[in-house]
Amino acid sequence: MTRRMDRMAAARSSRTARSRAAANPLAWRQARPGPLMLLKGPEDYAARWVTDQVVKGLKQRHEAIETHRFRAAEYQPGQLAMAASPSLFAEPTLIIAEGLESMNDAFLTDALDLVTSGPPADDVTVVLRHTGGNRGKKLLDAVATVGTVVECAALKKDEDKIAFVYAEFKDHRRRIDEEAARALVQATGASLTDLASACHQLLADTEGAVTRQVVDQYYGGRVEATSFAVADAALEGQAARAVALTRHALATGVHPVMLTTALAMKARQVARVIDSRDAPNELAAALGVAPFQMKFIQQAARHWSPAGIAHAMEWIAQADAEVKGGSRNPDFAVERAVIRVSTGTRR
Repeated sequence: MTRRMDRMAAARSSRTARSRAAANPLAWRQARPGPLMLLKGPEDYAARWVTDQVVKGLKQRHEAIETHRFRAAEYQPGQLAMAASPSLFAEPTLIIAEGLESMNDAFLTDALDLVTSGPPADDVTVVLRHTGGNRGKKLLDAVATVGTVVECAALKKDEDKIAFVYAEFKDHRRRIDEEAARALVQATGASLTDLASACHQLLADTEGAVTRQVVDQYYGGRVEATSFAVADAALEGQAARAVALTRHALATGVHPVMLTTALAMKARQVARVIDSRDAPNELAAALGVAPFQMKFIQQAARHWSPAGIAHAMEWIAQADAEVKGGSRNPDFAVERAVIRVSTGTRR
């Protein structure tokens, strides 16, 4: 009875999880371990993370667990039933089956029987991994009815990857500022595994809040054309370089909103410095930057008048609105803003 109630609760949780995943691609981080779980989707890091949480939870509750791992394409008939049978020493059992997208017929038959009938032993947890496709649809539908389906969707948007970085740092009760998180995403590319490894390296090697300076020390050489390089060139009036960097950044996957964000931040810094009589250290503290960075901000400020930087901020704000939904061609909107800013100095 308890097992059946657990399965019913897991099914309700599965429907809720799928609904959350549609709106939040990081919903897998909130997945609750259940007796029957399907990790569905192309993101291997997400699937490994959820599996690790299941293993960790079992080990916290039990001194020992019996673990069985299967590759669904290499499965032999009867292996699931044997693995799910009561353990000789009454230990909880964990069954992990991977590669369901290429499962053989024997696995499909035995897995369907296990899912529909339930395991013969009470203390059995089953984790199934399917990266995508229609192979085994009948099994996937059966699991969705009685188990928990965790959507392991690929993180395609930079904003989702930045949210992932924040979550990783929050798990360790650490902070990373937005500029640093964006730089880390740019430096590590499309792989979530690489991004997670970079986060863990910074967490292990540093203390306190992680800033852009720290990220640059570790990963700055891996980014050929960052949004901040574009902003620096544009605000310093280097039109040809700024446009070339913009096109290269967009061509290599930098999201337009990252460019407008960097332009806006740099313009605000320049506006704060123009005509200021404060000492460099005081300005650095006010802007939240390192003292050595003030040299570059002041260098850019020499190219601008108060009226000119005000116009530049208007152009950047317009481009930002366009790339966030008001334009059919966000790349053009960004490049136009870069041209306006880089040719609008000394006005």
